[in-house]
Amino acid sequence: MKQFVPQLIGVLFVLVVIGAWMLVVCILPKPSPDYSQAEWWYIRTDSAASKNEGADIFYICSTETSDWVNARGDTMHFADMTRPEHRAALYAEMRGVDALVCPQTCSFYAPYYNQTTMEGLLRDTALFITRCAKATEDVIRAFDYYVQHMNNGHRFVLMGYSQGGYAVVELLKHLTSEQASRMIAAYVIGYQVTESDLRCPYIRPAQGATDTAVTICYNSVASTDAEIPVLSGRTAIGINPVNWCTDATPATYVFDFGGANDTLTATLDSLTHLTVIEGFEGACPLIPFVGKQGNYHCLEIPLYYRSIRENITMRLGL
Repeated sequence: MKQFVPQLIGVLFVLVVIGAWMLVVCILPKPSPDYSQAEWWYIRTDSAASKNEGADIFYICSTETSDWVNARGDTMHFADMTRPEHRAALYAEMRGVDALVCPQTCSFYAPYYNQTTMEGLLRDTALFITRCAKATEDVIRAFDYYVQHMNNGHRFVLMGYSQGGYAVVELLKHLTSEQASRMIAAYVIGYQVTESDLRCPYIRPAQGATDTAVTICYNSVASTDAEIPVLSGRTAIGINPVNWCTDATPATYVFDFGGANDTLTATLDSLTHLTVIEGFEGACPLIPFVGKQGNYHCLEIPLYYRSIRENITMRLGL
């Protein structure tokens, strides 16, 4: 027995280290969301969607919160949606995206979730996937509740931006065959779909403007040098969110968000699957820690809001 004591101590030490590391990496604030309560949702319903003439949009927010310190003095890398400032940040995005891209024939559902903070993701990029996966557990529970108690058998669209785009990819892997049969499309905005993700039978890359049960993925830059690897460096698919082509056919359009009136050209780079934008002269905020000049991650929805709204309608066949 004595000869095994050193090995046993070594194993216990490793387990303790792993446990402590997971506590630091993945500790979540309490309480966990109770999605049977209205306070955990932003919801706008439409009569056309309720009659199944339209569809539901299930939207997952991007990263809107920063690190904060709890009552014990711990630095927290996950939001706490019982804190008013954390809720307010997500609410602003939910309401804005609903107003920009949701067609009148669609209802809009967006769950509050204890998302990973900006620092938790982008200052510690080695932990990006670990922390996103932990936060997405909330999203999956929200989706399950939505399907069982809110959806009523309607067609639906999945849509997520940035950290929300990661969650959409994971939701696609979570779908049942019956749920997948009612999915119009999944919009992975400002994030990547990898070769490994494509093994999921419900992740089928969109090939045009009207195909259904497909996944749309795009990331926008002024040049391919401005790519942010942690967000799009491994993407295996992309589509031009203006002309919905998967080749390098350019699309010229008018960008009219926030008082702008610029003529832009969007072209898909077939090697990187990035959408290259020419003609943009406005300001684009840099995301903290990993942002690059010429990367338009912070404008992924405003750049194409009219196109996205029209495309949802087209895919619905309306």
